[in-house]
Amino acid sequence: MIPKLKWFGYSWAINTVILWTFVGTIPNTYASSAQGSLIWSIETPQKTYYPGEPALLTLQITNKGNENEKIYLGADTIEAFSMEIRDNSNRIVAKGDKIKRAGFTGLMREVFLPIPAGGISRKSIVLNRWCSTLLPPGKYHVICNAEYRLQSEATRIPGTEKGFRAGPLHRTQLDLDIELIKPDASKYKEVLDKLARCELKEQGQSFTDWKQDRDLVREMIAFTEWELAVPYQLNVLKVEPYTWLKRDVINSLARSGTLEAAKGLIQVVSENEDRPERIEDIKREIIDAVYRLRETGKPEIVKVTDDFVSKYKRPVLGKTID
Repeated sequence: MIPKLKWFGYSWAINTVILWTFVGTIPNTYASSAQGSLIWSIETPQKTYYPGEPALLTLQITNKGNENEKIYLGADTIEAFSMEIRDNSNRIVAKGDKIKRAGFTGLMREVFLPIPAGGISRKSIVLNRWCSTLLPPGKYHVICNAEYRLQSEATRIPGTEKGFRAGPLHRTQLDLDIELIKPDASKYKEVLDKLARCELKEQGQSFTDWKQDRDLVREMIAFTEWELAVPYQLNVLKVEPYTWLKRDVINSLARSGTLEAAKGLIQVVSENEDRPERIEDIKREIIDAVYRLRETGKPEIVKVTDDFVSKYKRPVLGKTID
């Protein structure tokens, strides 16, 4: 989180104007000197993945211009993206549309990605957030669509001190190839253990670098599509401070359809009965997830959740605000 009150107020003002007042009111891409100085590319740290393994995509943006730039990718820096996975026949086998979230989630994090003049900035995202990689082994083509705005193109609203009119919406499309290899359950735990070790700060590693790596790894664990990931996801649920990622973890646990997930979610609620404020932001999602797990019809899950559902009525979850 960013504790400085001054930045909080500034971020609130910027987000309010961009998200509520001007998004959708300005024509799409047009040429500009700032836009023309940016070179985009995308890559992965590895070319092969097991089906369901979290695939990390890293955007690289090079600023060839002489002026510093900042890019707005949405309030939580993920809303700008949509994804497709295509097979060798160019057939879409997985598709994830833009993520739309309620609330000012970006207030908790830096909402602009800085690109220094003559420099390079990177943004890493997890493909599985948009598209499942539980696909047959083979070679695939990933397409990443991004929509963004440049801070340099924002203009101040006459007569205001902090009001800005957002600049035009730019679009870019990036692509890369990945290969999914034959599943190997014996290797899954090695992958997860390697990710989990990032919870510990390495000797000589700066706090900023460690926290950035740790947060990214938690996201990777949250979207891992293996049953073996359930205990790791339950641990993330207990230590993660951000509400949206906790909800992502809960959704993954519900989708796992496992007895371990059902027991773990029930335990989270029971352990916080004396301090309900600790899970106030996710309690409704947990209860709904337990009901979703019951819907698998697995006798062992139905049995272990009987007392829970007799105590907690299933909530009606509201839809995300566009």
